[in-house]
Amino acid sequence: MFIGREQEIGELNKLYKNKRLEVAIMYGRRRVGKTELINHFCKGRKNIFFTAIENSADYNLNAFIEAVHKSRLRLSDESFAKVIPGDYIQLLDLITAIAKKEKIILVIDEYPYLAKAEKSFSSILQKYMDYNFKNINMLIILCGSSMSFMENQVLSAKSPLYGRRTAQFKIEPLNYRDAVEFVPNYSKEDKLLTYGIFGGTPYYLSQINKKRSLQENIIELFFNSKGLLFEEPGSLIKQELREPHMYNAIITVIANGSTKLSEIADKVSKPANLCDSYIKKLISLGLVVREKPTGEKTGTKSLYILNDNMFKFWFRYVQNNLTLILKGLGSKAAADIWQEINSFMGRCFEEVCIQYMWKNYDSLPIAPREIGRWWGNNPAEKQEEEIDILAVDGSSAIFGECKFKNIKTGIDSFENLERKSGLFKKYAGKYYYLFSKDGFTKQMKKLAKGNGNIKLIGLSDLLR
Repeated sequence: MFIGREQEIGELNKLYKNKRLEVAIMYGRRRVGKTELINHFCKGRKNIFFTAIENSADYNLNAFIEAVHKSRLRLSDESFAKVIPGDYIQLLDLITAIAKKEKIILVIDEYPYLAKAEKSFSSILQKYMDYNFKNINMLIILCGSSMSFMENQVLSAKSPLYGRRTAQFKIEPLNYRDAVEFVPNYSKEDKLLTYGIFGGTPYYLSQINKKRSLQENIIELFFNSKGLLFEEPGSLIKQELREPHMYNAIITVIANGSTKLSEIADKVSKPANLCDSYIKKLISLGLVVREKPTGEKTGTKSLYILNDNMFKFWFRYVQNNLTLILKGLGSKAAADIWQEINSFMGRCFEEVCIQYMWKNYDSLPIAPREIGRWWGNNPAEKQEEEIDILAVDGSSAIFGECKFKNIKTGIDSFENLERKSGLFKKYAGKYYYLFSKDGFTKQMKKLAKGNGNIKLIGLSDLLR
């Protein structure tokens, strides 16, 4: 079952329908579902699909030739079809001849491996795009998991391929609505917990055994030394980054609550400017995000937050219980963690609610240009304040409160949110959105019914 990616499929379909050469660059972190997306798009369409590997140029050339033969695309000129290319130029000549006969999709997956093995290939491909392929009706997709290579060696101005792309796709993890489709039989609460723990990476979600409970899957996949996700974060960091020990240290301190650059630098005993360079790498991989208070400029108040739910969970709980897991006592550690899972979910639930607001943008009472968290000083009470969600346009704002607790949300939560909204004098129009896992008290429902500026959203609304 293929889940999500409707927008990407739609854009690829548009490219395919154009009767000219189209070149799409697709990239994203490992496990995010790029290859599955391309496979789904190519179904029923004539294509040459080659996946490069980390090997020699000759090995990849032979594998590429084999991919052409396996495509079962044939030339009417049988004598030419029987020619076995001896180099990449002859191979591209063969593909040119095929593409002149019929519309094809040429996919080179894990393109960085091929380009690194045959350093002239990008220049050769650029020549073919400019001349041989120029007037041919075909779609070329170059795909890669090495984010830095794809951005710096394919998309950047210094690349031979610069200016040749007609579309680019940075494939991100799935949103919560698509992610929960992997566990259709789970309860509403467990669906959101699944997203909070596994994130939106399709590969991780696809490992869930739907016949087992969420807790059983967590024990089997994370808290078992032979579990598929037991070593996943470390393996990914080793594949993508040099000095993995430094990146692990930085992710660990962020996962455990140190979110300011000065705090992170102090915890890992490195200068702030050096930590900043490491963090920028993690941001480029989508593992960390720099967050500022909504409505304010990026500055000293910015925080660094883990942007991948599975990494948050692993570095907060799995890493801290490695001894128990290696002793075969992973189920004991998992049982303890379950006692505080609602607290862990707090931040993720806020993100889910923000996604909900963007998804339902047209039904919002204002047209916000920014939706996110806010934190700052309350000068009257001389204390720091936080607002889970703040959505703003020029003159109005939506203030949101998100509760992932085993208790119904009552009027006290609304009154506290209304009090904090008083810090924002510049907004004449104020609206209040309350999100709650466990629903709302009768008094809160009654208050909202008589006040059009208050909206209550429960799990059923989030998952509708």
